[in-house]
Order: sequence, then C-alpha cells, then structure tokens
Amino acid sequence: MIKYRQSMQDYLYFLNESKIHFDSSERVRLHSELWKPWQKLCLFDTDKAMAFLLPFYSNTGRPAKNQPQILRSFILFFLLYSEGLAKLSLTLWVNRLRHDRVLAALIGCTTDSLPPLGSYFDFMDRLWAAPTTDLYSRCKLLSASHNSKRPDKPKGKKQKAQEAKPKITESLEKRLLSGKDIPFNFEERLQQFFYHTTVLPSMACGLIPNEHLTVSGDGTAVHTHSCPRGHHRDGAPENLRHFSDPDAAWGWDSDLDKYYFGYTLFQLSCYNPELRADIPLLLRFTSARRHDSVNFLVAFHELEKHMPTVSITNICLDSAMDNYPTYRLLKNRGVRAFIDLNGKCGRPKTIPDSITIDKDGTPLCQEKLRMKPNGFDQSSGYLMWRCPYGKDHCSKCKNSCTDSKYGRVIKTRPDWDIRLYTDLPRGTDAYKKIYKQRTATERINNRILNDYGLHRMFIHTKEHYSFMTTMIGICIHLDARYKQQMRTAA
Repeated sequence: MIKYRQSMQDYLYFLNESKIHFDSSERVRLHSELWKPWQKLCLFDTDKAMAFLLPFYSNTGRPAKNQPQILRSFILFFLLYSEGLAKLSLTLWVNRLRHDRVLAALIGCTTDSLPPLGSYFDFMDRLWAAPTTDLYSRCKLLSASHNSKRPDKPKGKKQKAQEAKPKITESLEKRLLSGKDIPFNFEERLQQFFYHTTVLPSMACGLIPNEHLTVSGDGTAVHTHSCPRGHHRDGAPENLRHFSDPDAAWGWDSDLDKYYFGYTLFQLSCYNPELRADIPLLLRFTSARRHDSVNFLVAFHELEKHMPTVSITNICLDSAMDNYPTYRLLKNRGVRAFIDLNGKCGRPKTIPDSITIDKDGTPLCQEKLRMKPNGFDQSSGYLMWRCPYGKDHCSKCKNSCTDSKYGRVIKTRPDWDIRLYTDLPRGTDAYKKIYKQRTATERINNRILNDYGLHRMFIHTKEHYSFMTTMIGICIHLDARYKQQMRTAA
C-alpha cells in the first residue's frame, strides 16, 4: 500500500525550502545547466500518475515509499542524459543521487531519504501485466537452441523479412472487425499509464489536436546487448544454457541489411506543425521476427482500446503495411489511409483492361502520360481524371485522342481497388502534404534510440525495454511542452 505520497504542491514547497540551503555554486548550477531539466520536470503532474498507480498497490502490508520521487528520478535521469549530463546507467544514477543534494532535491528527496535501487525495479514490475514466471530467474536453464531460428533473408536490399505466417493479417482483420480482443497485451498498464499521465495532458494544452488528427506509424530494430547463444553454467548439461534476455529473438534490420538480435519497437505518433514537434502516442515492443504489417494492426487496436479520446482522421504508413486487410480495417473505422505502395504488388484484376494505369493506379493517356485528378462525381461514385494538357491538349499533344475542347476524361471507381484509389487521390498535392507527416515517426525513433540512448542501455527483457521507452516517451512530451511554454512566454 501507499501510506503517504508526496503531492505536487508538497514537492514544489520542498524544492523551494531546499533551495534556501544551497550554496552559491549549487544555485548557479541549478539556474544554468540544470535549468531546462528542472523546468521540464515541473511540467509533469505526479498527482495524476499516482491516481493511476494506486490500484496496483495492496491495501495492506508494508507501505511503499517515495513512489512519486522514483518516477521523477526516472524522468530526470533521461532528461539529463539527453543534455549530456548523466551516464546511461541506472545503478550509477542512484549512487550519484546520494552524493548530489541538488539532484536529490529535484526529485523531491533529501540525500538521506532516497529510495534504494531495488525500489526502482519494484516500480517497473507494478506496470507490467505479464504473469509471474521463472523464465528470467538466474538459475533458469533453457535449450541451447532457444531463439536461434532466423527469418529468411530478403532478396533485395532495404527489404524487410517476410512474415512467417503469411495469412496472419487477414486473421487479425477478421478478429478486429468482429469486435474481438487481441490477447497477451502485457504492456497494457504502461500504455494506459502513458495515456492518462502524458497524452491527455498534452491534448489539454493543445500539443495534440482533439480532431482531424493525422497519425503516423513505423517500426524500428532495437538491438539488445545480451548474448544470443546464452551462457553455460558450471555443472549444467551441455545442451542447457542460461539466457539473460530470453524474450529477444533474431530479426532482419532493413536499414543495416543484416541480422540482429533484439526486438522491434513499433510506435504511433503525430506531428505538431506550429511547434515543429513530434509527439508519440503509443509505444509497444514486439518480437524481432514480427512484420510491421502485423505490428500496426495490433498497435492500432491498442490505441483504440486504451486511448478512446484520440480521434484519428488520417493514418500515414510506409510500404511494409501496404496490404488489403489494413485498408479494409481503416475504411471500416472511417480513417483515411495514406500508405506508400509496395512495388511487389501487380495490377489488380478488378481494373478494366481498357484502362492503362501507372504503378500507383493513375490512368495513362495514349501518349503514356499520367492524367490529372479532376474531382469526384458524387452521383455516380467515380473518380475523374483529365488529360494532362487540359484545354490545351489539341495544340500541345502530338496525338490528340479526342475532339473535345476539354480533353479526354477517364473515370475510375474507388471500389475497383481500395489500395490504388484512396479517398484522397494519390499523387495530388493534398495527398503529398499529409503523407509528409509520416517522417515524424522516423524522427521519434531516432530520438528514442540515439538522443535518449535506448540503444546504449545494457538492459534485458521486454519489460525493462518497454518501461524505459515509456519514460523516454514522457520526456519527449515534456520537451514539446517546454518548447510551447517558451514560445508562449516570448
């Protein structure tokens, strides 16, 4: 149980009282190198966080202490690392707090009342919904071939490995359209925690729009530092080994064009054009063997389930998620799909042979030129395409295909192919403008892996990776709120 917790009001009072006892060098440090992290930390409301966490603590037993302080400590740890002011080790960080009363005061403690390292790991366990297992025990031995299988190597460069279960996207689509849940969402508490403590406050302050929201999704490879072959233990049989990260698996890194051992981080995010800020909405870790087409369907379901107030108008995805189940699901949900086309797909059989099309479905005229979008006929349900020369086709086209002053017009039906004929025609300026926002996910991946150092952390298990990524997601929101605050003050 939590007998006493430090409220935000108590924290701010404690911090003001602590500053009185700082010497001149400590005050200078607080108002120089620590100024930004301090201001960002004060933008996070731990009262909302503790209101969410209370149900995960027993009403009896020994009281848990310093829970808001532990949460602030995690956030401050990553904020300082992003500024180059901390080493990327939780153990070193906890030891450093004991000898730095300024940092201890920033999290809401004195140097003699700091939580021990074990309390940090207990805090992580509270937000993990997986059942208790001895798989991670130090004495647990697994087969030497555990997680040794690698996916088939893609044939071309910059290509992602194929999904081992080719029909899984259709199965997921049917499951979601029938209203069924997807089991084994062990990150459920973390996602709900992130929503209530971070996403909702960002929506309240205007960082995330309440309507007409464009969301982007992408996956990235996360390389773990554990040994994929495990470690032999003295006295154990030769075919049994201990694995420090039994959740990790082999995958194919399409950016580096090589195999890697670890996880796939898939996240959904949005872009704020006024602040030029990228905002994460949902973060989840999956097996490195999973294809992004599967990861998106699961992540989209979790966004609908755990974040009901996030109203999505557009979804921007890369070609890895170019499949019919994704288009059908998004159309059923009333969301417009902006997905880059996968070149492996051929010409759909539903398009009449009398129409010549480009690879993205745009009709071609007799001169093999791409025709121009010309609106949507509401009465007939056809998309209109006109001659690329328009009214000047007779004077500019060498082989005029019609005597009409307006030029030739071709009609296509959206239901001929849901991939090629989207609600907003491909190739138009309006389509390109919205699809540009997909790069927000790539920048967030870079911030998580490099700016906040997830790739450099020597941590193991999916639980710890998921928790640390959630803390980093909070920091990215605080960065954007601080930027908004500075712009408002200016």
